[in-house]
Amino acid sequence: MEPLLAEELTSIGAAHIKTLNRSVYFEGGLDTLYRANYYCRTALRILWRVKMFQFDNNDQFYQEIYQFEADRYLNSNESLAFSAQIHNSIFKTPLFASMLAKDAVCDRFRDRYNERPDVDKENPHVLFHLHIFNNECHLFLDSSVESLHKRGYRTGYHPAPINEVVAAGMIMLSGWKGETDLIDFMCGSGTILVEAAMIALRIPAGFYRNQWGFMRWKNFDSQLWKKVKEEEKILEDIKIELYGSDISADSIRVAKNQSREAGLEDFIHFKVSNLIDTRPTRKPAMVIINPPYGERLKSDNLLSLYKQIGDTLKQQYTGCKAFIISSDLEAMKSIGLKTSARHQLYNGALECKYWGYDLYDGTKKGEKEPHTPKKER
Repeated sequence: MEPLLAEELTSIGAAHIKTLNRSVYFEGGLDTLYRANYYCRTALRILWRVKMFQFDNNDQFYQEIYQFEADRYLNSNESLAFSAQIHNSIFKTPLFASMLAKDAVCDRFRDRYNERPDVDKENPHVLFHLHIFNNECHLFLDSSVESLHKRGYRTGYHPAPINEVVAAGMIMLSGWKGETDLIDFMCGSGTILVEAAMIALRIPAGFYRNQWGFMRWKNFDSQLWKKVKEEEKILEDIKIELYGSDISADSIRVAKNQSREAGLEDFIHFKVSNLIDTRPTRKPAMVIINPPYGERLKSDNLLSLYKQIGDTLKQQYTGCKAFIISSDLEAMKSIGLKTSARHQLYNGALECKYWGYDLYDGTKKGEKEPHTPKKER
């Protein structure tokens, strides 16, 4: 989803944006850093690179970290933590690199203030990250600390909830921007629908969240942060409806509570229903679903379930568009519809297919994937 994040960063005024492997580089001031944390739906965390250097041995590494002015962001009576990622380095373990960097920062504080910060791995005032590749170290401050997928509205328990960032990315990849009704007839805890409502109403990704890492930095600018939040342009109403259903009454209960926690109960309509009994209230509509993969949620006959999804779409949702995510390729083929879009996404550690379908009326209705016959040798 790096291209999606690059688009989001462009919209908030970031400069020199570069799409990298599983990350996006950008430049800007503190206001841009605050905006990225508050507005970007497809970012997991925002890291601020504060130092970059080459080293050949432990002592060089220690001295470079020691010279870093950590006291610009941290007081001596506060706490810190380090994490590290290493590849092709003199360090054999990330833990040793983290410990050496922690010692360097703490020694600097002791030498200057006769007092050193504590180490708190659970809730530090400042969380540092080290990315070390070929003995080149990039030192970052973690401005998010807690992953940005934790929006702040989730309540209750569901055995297989989809990550909020993945849900937002799925909606954005579908091309839906709130012009038509959106339906999730296997909605589980309702995350896709809550994220869709936030997009349609222009509610920032961080609207329900109270804490970010940058708020605990010594240089936190509360007035600038207030100004950034005042840039939001939330709509009071939208002309479309969002519909969620699930065969599980427990899931619908969680979904309703979650939408209520987000103040979105007037925009999302939930009910207990089998998918084969669902229909769009009006067309065209967008359908986005996250069915069981056979991983955490078990299905007695996954291929039959996916065929049922395909049959329901082609019989009851003609004139609409649909997108489905799954890690089970064979099950996806059982849907039996021709794809109009194909993406690859990760839902947690699972590599997933995210396929789109245009559900035509008329002769194209139910058109299946083309079959390429094998050549005889």
